[in-house]
Amino acid sequence: MAIVFLRTVIIYLILTSSMRLMGKRQIGELEVSELIVTFMLSELAAMPVADTGIPLLFSVVPMSRNIHF
Repeated sequence: MAIVFLRTVIIYLILTSSMRLMGKRQIGELEVSELIVTFMLSELAAMPVADTGIPLLFSVVPMSRNIHF
């Protein structure tokens, strides 16, 4: 149970920082392509949280590639 909670917190922090770095505050400000990327990121983040057999890096690495500096 603690492992699932820890994985959820890690994924949440990465997803939140990724969305903040995109610079969009509301869903209405997103372009269609950005909205699709957001949905894909959420699906990608849900996989390792739901199944602890999937390594966390399988989700963290692609999500971190979305961050543009």
